[in-house]
Amino acid sequence: MKKLIKAEDVRVCKKNREVIQLDAHTLITPGAKDLASELGVEIKYCKATEKAEEKASVNAGAKSGQQDGDCEKIERLVKEKLRGEAVSDAAVRRIVREVMGAVTAVQPKLPPIEKESDPGGLRLIRGGSVALERFDTGVVTDKVGIREILTTKECPNLATGFMEIERSSFDWTLGYDELSYITEGNLNITVNGKTYHGHAGDVFFIPKNTSVTFGSPDYGKFFFTAYPANWREL
Repeated sequence: MKKLIKAEDVRVCKKNREVIQLDAHTLITPGAKDLASELGVEIKYCKATEKAEEKASVNAGAKSGQQDGDCEKIERLVKEKLRGEAVSDAAVRRIVREVMGAVTAVQPKLPPIEKESDPGGLRLIRGGSVALERFDTGVVTDKVGIREILTTKECPNLATGFMEIERSSFDWTLGYDELSYITEGNLNITVNGKTYHGHAGDVFFIPKNTSVTFGSPDYGKFFFTAYPANWREL
């Protein structure tokens, strides 16, 4: 299993004046990489990892250039369609780029979750095998991931899964009851103008019909259970 370097690990390295070593068995989150640059924490790559980083950077640049060209073409088309309408060029440009960002944020195929099952219904889920997919908060730049770990067939009454938030926040109104146990980092929940700061080992209970803001200033991961199981529909 690969080791994941997160923002909190970078802060520890800064405090202990350590260097982050990256190899084929170690990954670093984008937020952690940005924070390392801000704090002046050195990141050292093994040769294989360094080549992979260079290749990824080149590919990202090419993709970005292609996307910019596509955006410009779409902008011209939209302006032609809206000719005579009271819509500014800046508004067209912003909307097109937000839409393109959402369209091109293609989800990678997730590896299966490792489980052990008993005919009577018991399940053992290997937490380390749970890779998260992007959770759409409505803002393209938000870094929020989620993955449910049991199907409704396996657990018809409760939804269960993991969510992580990296230097992001989003508003949400719950049409269901939820318990959230923080497994890593910290989670902030704001309700009625007050922010509650939770840390690893803490548990939040959020009752149905509550409007909150979920967020983390660096990184937070939590395990959640929601009732009823069809929480997405509510």
